[in-house]
Formats: sequence, C-alpha cells, structure tokens
Amino acid sequence: MYGHQFYQFPNSIRVEYLNKELQSGRYDTLEELAAEIFIDIEDLKEELRVGGYYFVHELNRFVKIEVEQIG
Repeated sequence: MYGHQFYQFPNSIRVEYLNKELQSGRYDTLEELAAEIFIDIEDLKEELRVGGYYFVHELNRFVKIEVEQIG
C-alpha cells in the first residue's frame, strides 16, 4: 500500500494497518514503515491525534485514548 491509497481509508482502518505492519516484525520503527509507504509521519500523527489515536513508542503501536469531557 502507498500513501495515496492509505489516505483513502478512515482513521480506524489506517491504525489497524499500521499496527499490524509494526507488529509483523518487518519494520523496527514507525518511521521505517512511513518511509516505505511514502507518508509524512508528523502529518499522520497529527491527523490521528485528532481522532484520539496516539503513538506509544514503548509499545511500537497506536492506541486509542478517549477523554471524557466534563462540563
């Protein structure tokens, strides 16, 4: 998959794909994976943050964090 294909999917599918690839052992880092599929990692991280997904380096994967707003 390449960047132009990747960006056609909703965030949940993108995260699922990225996590699957990272856990496969083919890529040691998110940066390696991003370079392979021609996506800008900082733009991707920011876009996914808006959807509640954050990259956790220690886990080498994206996780969804839902914050309940009080008020």
